[in-house]
Amino acid sequence: MAKSSSSKIKIMIGSTVYGFPDQLAAICDVIESYGYEAINSHRGTMRVDPTLSNLENCLQAVHDCDAFLGIIRPYYGSGNINGVNITFEEMKLAMKLKKPYWFLVHRDVTFARQLFRNLVPKGDIENYELKKNHIFDMRTLEVYDYVIKNGEPLETRTGNWAQEFYKLDEALTYVRTQFQDIDSIKEMVTRSKNK
Repeated sequence: MAKSSSSKIKIMIGSTVYGFPDQLAAICDVIESYGYEAINSHRGTMRVDPTLSNLENCLQAVHDCDAFLGIIRPYYGSGNINGVNITFEEMKLAMKLKKPYWFLVHRDVTFARQLFRNLVPKGDIENYELKKNHIFDMRTLEVYDYVIKNGEPLETRTGNWAQEFYKLDEALTYVRTQFQDIDSIKEMVTRSKNK
């Protein structure tokens, strides 16, 4: 008899899609192969309340999931509502709710961060403009800095790991390593719910 999806651990995979749907599907497939329920808006596995906005539905999915996997890519995403980015809001909420969370960060983001730190006068990144393009969005640096808790003393930071990847197989290695031990994930989920 098949296990009902309501008894499966729900792992939400953040809503980063633009130029990434095949890779996103592969990540969801790996997570599902271990017996989890992969919640993802693009994949259509996220419950949608038609009376709510896209942002509200995505944030509700963060509330409803047991754990969260965020992906930081060079594109800020198309889910921007009045200056609010859905993917970033999902990440912030997962961290605020103290859900077990993991982050993948594309190498282009970490490379650009180092590049701009060396090119832009110290403290003046807000005044540095990059022409709008489909190659890189500077706002992703803010997302990355938020996730790694930049500005907090390094020696006391926790929950600030963001695994760099460039190719899909690198991302999948990290996903497999984190999620293959379902008992460990169950223990983390239980611990987070008891806080």
